[in-house]
Parts: sequence; C-alpha cells; structure tokens
Amino acid sequence: MPGIIRCPGCGQEIDANSRFCSHCTTRICPGCHGPVPPRAIYCPHCGFSVGPAVPGASEQPAPTPSPRPFTQASGGITGPQPRQFPAASGGIIGPQPGQPPYYNEPQGPISGTPIPQAMPPQQYGAGNQQPFGAAEGMPYASAQAPISPGKTFKDTGPIRVRRGFPPALILLLIIAVIGLGGFAIYQTGWLQGPIDKARELISGINLPDWLPFGNEDTVPPVVVNASASNVSNAGAVIIWQTDEPSTSQVMICESTGGCTWTELDENLVTDHSVNITDLKPNTQYHFTATSTDTASNQGTGEGDFTTLGASVTPTLVISGITVSGVTEVAVTISWTTDKPGTTQVTYGTTSVYGSTTALEPALGTSHSVSLAGLTAATTYHFKVMSKDSSGNEVVSPDQTFTTNSAIPQSTEVGPEVGMRAPDFTLPTLDGKQVSLSDFRGKVVIINFWQNVQQSRNELALMQDAYVSLPRDTVTMLAISWKQTPAITESVATSKGLTMPVLLDESGDVAAKYNITISPVTIFVDGQGTVRDTSLYPATLKSVLQIESIVNSIQ
Repeated sequence: MPGIIRCPGCGQEIDANSRFCSHCTTRICPGCHGPVPPRAIYCPHCGFSVGPAVPGASEQPAPTPSPRPFTQASGGITGPQPRQFPAASGGIIGPQPGQPPYYNEPQGPISGTPIPQAMPPQQYGAGNQQPFGAAEGMPYASAQAPISPGKTFKDTGPIRVRRGFPPALILLLIIAVIGLGGFAIYQTGWLQGPIDKARELISGINLPDWLPFGNEDTVPPVVVNASASNVSNAGAVIIWQTDEPSTSQVMICESTGGCTWTELDENLVTDHSVNITDLKPNTQYHFTATSTDTASNQGTGEGDFTTLGASVTPTLVISGITVSGVTEVAVTISWTTDKPGTTQVTYGTTSVYGSTTALEPALGTSHSVSLAGLTAATTYHFKVMSKDSSGNEVVSPDQTFTTNSAIPQSTEVGPEVGMRAPDFTLPTLDGKQVSLSDFRGKVVIINFWQNVQQSRNELALMQDAYVSLPRDTVTMLAISWKQTPAITESVATSKGLTMPVLLDESGDVAAKYNITISPVTIFVDGQGTVRDTSLYPATLKSVLQIESIVNSIQ
C-alpha cells in the first residue's frame, strides 16, 4: 500500500507520491511534503527541485494552510508527523533503528534547510523507481550510483541563481571612470601641450567655445580716453572706456614714489569710473587704469594729474540785511545768501548779545526772522547767521535797530483812525483763545462778517490776500459776528478759509468797534493803532488794493 501523508493545505490524507492535493489542488514538494507556489522550480522550504507543474494540473496558488490541530494519540499529544517514504513492499517506513536517518528534519525555509538523503535502490518501492528529483539535476544520488546506507549528505542549502551587474550600470561606470580620468589629466596640465598644438592646427576655424582645444580669446580689452576728472585738493575721478565689457581697477603712484591700488570692481562694463580719495594737495600723480575681460586678458591706460593746492573751503555770502516791521515790542530781520543755507539770528541790548532764535534748518537763499517781546524805545544789537549743506557757517557783522516808543496810555481807545484799537480775546473754531495783542509788531487786518452775500464775497477776497501777504509781517482775523459755530464753520468750509476765524457770538467785540452792518475791515499797525478802515458799501475790490494799504502802513 503506498504511503499516506496529510495535505499541508487542507489536512486531508493523500498519497505520499502526489505532487498535487486531490482535495484542494495544493502543489506539494516530494522532498519535504511542504506547499510549493505555482510555477516554482525549487521548494522554498527545502530547496528540492520540484520541476515544472505536471501538465494538466491546476496551477493555482497554494492557499495559506490553516493551523493543524494537535491530535490525541496513544502516546500522548503529537504534532505533525515526520515525513515518510514508501517501502518496497508497501506501507509506511521511516528511519530504521541502527541506521542513519534518510534525511534531516527541516530547519527553516530555503537557507539552512538540510537536504534529504537518497535511499538505496532497493528501498524505492515497487519497480525500483528513482526518487523524486534524481533526474532533475538536484544533488541527490542517481539510480546508476546509489548511495550506500549509512552515508549522509552535507547540507549546502538551495542552489541560487547567480546574477551579474546590469549592462547599463557597467556602461555608466565605464563612462564615469573615463570622464573623471580625462578631467584629472586635463586639470594637471598633462594635455596642455597637445591642446596647444591642436589650437595651432585649427587656428582660423571657428569652433564652439566650450571645446578645451577651441579658439582661445587672447586679445586684451582696448583702453581709450583714460583721464582724470573732478580733480580736487584731496581726490579725483579716473575715467576710461573699453571695447568690450571688463573689470575696473586703478593704480595711483606719487611722483616721489609709492603706489596704491584701488579695490577691484568686478562689474563688467565698457564705461569705467573709479573714485580716488585721500590724496595729498598740490601733488603730481601717475595713474594706470586696468581692465580685465572674461578670458583674463588685461588692457591698461595711463595718465597724469596734479591735485589742487590747499584752499579755504568756499562759504556762503550774506547780503541784503534789512530791518522792517519795527514796533515798540517787535521787529523783522531779513537777508539773502548766494547759496542755500539755514536761518538764525543772535541779538541783545549789547554787542555781547545773549539771545538767539531757534535754528531754521531748511536750506534757502531768502531768510527772515521775527523778534518779539522787545522793549520799547530800545537799541538792539544783532547778527544774522547761515550754514551751508556742509555745515560751514557764515556770520554777518554786528547790526543794530531801535524799537518804537510805546503808545502813550493817554491815547484814546476806539475804532477811529489814529486811536488805539480796542484789545479783545475770542475763541477760534477749534477752541483756541486769540487776542489782538498777540500780534503786536505786525499789521493786523480785522474783518467783521456775517452770512450775507456781500460779506461772503469779501471773505473770498480776504483769503486770497492772506495767501499772498507775508505771514511774518501781516496777519488777518476773520470775526464771525453774532453767528453760531455751525453757521460759521459752514461758510468757512465753503470758502476754503485758512486764515484764523474767531467767534463773536454775543457781539461784544463788534460793539467795541461800533459795528452795525457787515462787512467792515479795519487795519491796525504793529503798535496797535487803527490806520485805515473799509465800511460797507465801500468794500474792498482787489488783493492789490489790500496790499497797497498794508505797504502804506509799514
């Protein structure tokens, strides 16, 4: 009776010589009776050569075997049964007592798995057939050379396919070795002689620039128009041109010896300019302008120049000093300079001065400073001062002016011409308090107005005059007479007023000036005296008319 084994896939009993389970079609290794994947040539468990699938047999992948439960035997709990070979007379045989085992138990998949030994021919079973694998090239004993009992094979593991490097990888390695070797040879200069010879042979032929033996640029940049400009007592600017883009650098040498190089400007240009500083005054210098192109060809140009002698730094010239708007407490000082400069005045009752106005840093040629808080009928000394953009300061010679005498307190106060204008304090639209006495020393134009057509027309004229008249000597006060802040702000906005707008809601100030109709304009000089008036309907007609009145007062 042939040997019986259990299928490693489904656990059903099958013939030990079966290569496929008749129940689940699992492919079985004849050597270790383990499952073999479809189309596998060698058993993955023991390395046995299973050969191709039997023609006509199903080539389905072996299902994953479910765990085989242990069975209770007469001798206790047993696990999987050892593999057995069929005897010649039938039945199941295993290793015989006193003889070496025909095979070693598997130790693991493929690597390290012992290989079963061949059995003697007389133990092959009926018909003296050879063991599985003997004709398939595995290292088992053949039928012609049976192995004597008692001899064992040394486990050498499964036969592995030897694979070489892919041809593409070998080709890449060869190319890399040749390229690196050639680059190293070229860098060390071993090929320079042959390359130079090749250049001589192909001279006159236009070849690509990237070839190491191609046409080499050996023509230096052509330097022209090398000269020194903006020469001063401590520096100069060296300029030149080249026929191709190149770098810029200059060497400066004194006539007595000693040379220095400027820092290399690596920007490739054709118009070159290098600033030279820290030179000695009244000294002759020789310069060499140098330009290098991308092929390291260098062109030069030379020249000479002499720095200027040491000289006084040019300063501003002050002229046209005038004193205007003199009152008992204020004065305006004006002057001009030939170059832009700052504005400042120092003054006092003696030539020691003692007071200085705040510096006006804005540079200009027309300067004006107003002094206030002076003492009436007093002579003052002053000097005007201006600084140019380099910080060079110019101070004028000592000058003097005398303030006017104070208006006698006995002078009658009133709105009439020749009287002292009544003083007042009123709020502006933004809540500030303004007094007439705040503007002592200036001509003050007071305009009383209401929201009527003739007043609105004159307000527009007054705004134009406010813009054109000098602020340091003239100011305007537009007094809204018996009107609410809302109406006042509406009219001021519609007319674009920038002059100070005061609120006389109660009409008390207007009463001091005997105002009964609008508009009324009153001109007050720097001493607070009423000098002119304009009453409706004889309203002001032009800005020139207003300027004429102001000039007559000043």
